[in-house]
Amino acid sequence: MSQASRRPSAAGQQSWLGLRPTTLLLLVAIAVLLVPLSALSQPADSAGPGGLLARLRSRFGLSQANLGDVDPTSETMRFATLGLKNVAVTLLWDRANHYKKVEDWANLSATLEQMTKLQPNFYSIWDFQAHNLSYNISVEFDDYRDRYGWVIKGIEFLRQGIGYNAREPRLLGRMGWFIGQKVGKSDEKKQYRRLFKADDDFHDRDDPERTLPERDNWLVSRGKYRAGQSLVDGGAPLRTTPLIFHSEPMMSAINYARALQDEGEFGPPGSAAWNLAKDELERFAERDISTSWGVPIQLRLREAEQKRAAQRAEELEKLLPGQFAALEESRRAGLTAEQREAIAVPIMDRTEAQQQAAAAAEAATKVTWKMVARQAPADVRSRAEELAREYTEASERAEMIDRYRDIVNFDFWRATCESEVTEPCLRAHERTWAADREFQAARLQAAKKAYEEAFAAWRQVLDASTILREDALTADDLAEVVDRYRKLLEQLDEPFPSSFVLQDVLDRVGPQP
Repeated sequence: MSQASRRPSAAGQQSWLGLRPTTLLLLVAIAVLLVPLSALSQPADSAGPGGLLARLRSRFGLSQANLGDVDPTSETMRFATLGLKNVAVTLLWDRANHYKKVEDWANLSATLEQMTKLQPNFYSIWDFQAHNLSYNISVEFDDYRDRYGWVIKGIEFLRQGIGYNAREPRLLGRMGWFIGQKVGKSDEKKQYRRLFKADDDFHDRDDPERTLPERDNWLVSRGKYRAGQSLVDGGAPLRTTPLIFHSEPMMSAINYARALQDEGEFGPPGSAAWNLAKDELERFAERDISTSWGVPIQLRLREAEQKRAAQRAEELEKLLPGQFAALEESRRAGLTAEQREAIAVPIMDRTEAQQQAAAAAEAATKVTWKMVARQAPADVRSRAEELAREYTEASERAEMIDRYRDIVNFDFWRATCESEVTEPCLRAHERTWAADREFQAARLQAAKKAYEEAFAAWRQVLDASTILREDALTADDLAEVVDRYRKLLEQLDEPFPSSFVLQDVLDRVGPQP
């Protein structure tokens, strides 16, 4: 038989339905895999919980129904990308960055609108577009009413995002920030605050039951932050700095009280506003705040931890009298002559070599209660080590709380809230406000008298609070008032007092231009 006759024909290499064996095997494998895939991906419906993936989405709250509203347009657009949604979003981000650079706000707005349809659960898109509307586009208009309209459009855009992301506290926080900061601290804040309070359309959408006094932008801002906190307390993840996020209701309440002062409200509403701020500060101080150390803290507990550390140190000293000082002396005795000479030189006068030697000396002579406890007699060593551990824990916790309090200027704001409800502070603010109005109206003698009465009241306020007396914010604010008083005296052709009642404040601020 010839070689050609023994070779299988082309028809012989094909199988059932004319398919090659390898192709047929692939089709069979695909059909087999479709069975578990179908079981895994079965959607949930009224008849049952669906497949494994549907049950997992329901368990962890990852389905669109769990995240927020379902938008048919959004779902259709994502389906139309045929699995290339991420590619489309990347291209849209590139276009958005281009439009932002060239300040083409109309196309930027349209592009971001498309992105929200493709990624309705992506926080950054909502934040980016809202900022674009309220901050970038609004300033393009001359009339403050038009600018206010665009500010509200940005805020309303955040409301839309909250609808699609019902468990995203950051969007509520951003809405609170825009309502508070953009309405209440912009150059047009007087007009914006008035327009916001009279904006029936906005308040009907936001809270139809809100009364006119409750329409203050800072109070509404506080409400948004409180709503975001409720989500976090209910288990929603917080993907931002907890300390700053949870301080915002307090700051909104403080800004509300200060806004009333700026508008000349010093009666019961003003006092009530500061009491509200104090309540928010205390609530903030009692909240558990997660830290970068992985240990939750409460800002109110610094003094208690410091007291606990002092008590443990006192107990250790009674248990091991003189041992801490003895170990310090022993370590100092081991310093080299070069190290002794370096630490004797004032820090600012040390050479580089002396700085290094002094640092080595400080490390060599550092003593802790843990070191002392390890050298304690055997019969008390266990108790000493336990006390040393508690001392270290309390000291480190107090230091940790102190650092976090510094970040939000907690001590200053607490002293401010406590001081603002006192009679001298209320009088100081009222007299300062009256003096500024008299000065603006060119009633110079009346303004001078009011300024001097205000300074006398401020003296009482500062004498009653070390924190306010030494804080730079207080000094800077008072220096501005004193500067207006100087200008008033110049117009009256009178010298500045040689023994000024707030001279210590001016000395701290330094010469003014």
